[in-house]
Amino acid sequence: MQNCHLILLLAILLPACAASPTKTAIWSDEVPAQSYFKEVYAQDNNNNSRQTLEEYLLWVMRFYQGTELYANGWNTITQAILLKNDTPERVAELKDKMERLGFLVSSEWAKDNQTRIITTRHVSIWGNALLKSLELGESLALIDRVTADVEDLLAKRISAEMITEDRFYAEEDVFQYLN
Repeated sequence: MQNCHLILLLAILLPACAASPTKTAIWSDEVPAQSYFKEVYAQDNNNNSRQTLEEYLLWVMRFYQGTELYANGWNTITQAILLKNDTPERVAELKDKMERLGFLVSSEWAKDNQTRIITTRHVSIWGNALLKSLELGESLALIDRVTADVEDLLAKRISAEMITEDRFYAEEDVFQYLN
């Protein structure tokens, strides 16, 4: 069990060690429009005094596209959820919910470590739970639970420590799914 915790810790911390160039790469069509993120950035004086807009936008792109160390970016998780559902109405509902949730999470997670409320640990927990929900056919319900967590965390109705590996599924289930 100790090794599982170490592996999870490394998976969470290693992306933060990745070099972050100051120039933003060309914005991908697979990432929502920059205008939303530029507005969020401009409204947070505490963050923009610590982080450049280019750095912030780079982390937004990493959230959606994944990194070399954590390939399951938001787009990959969303696509997996959409492919697992077959009715157009259900796919449209899931797509809308994942898009909204992606905006909420990415716009906060991409901020400087000293100012953000949503951490890489939270993103990893939620991402792993969403992937596990596919196996159990519980994606829609889990998206709603994660969205409630995100909204409560951002509104400071719950503490960051409440988001744990076993919040949605038993820790053993998630590790078994990931291995």
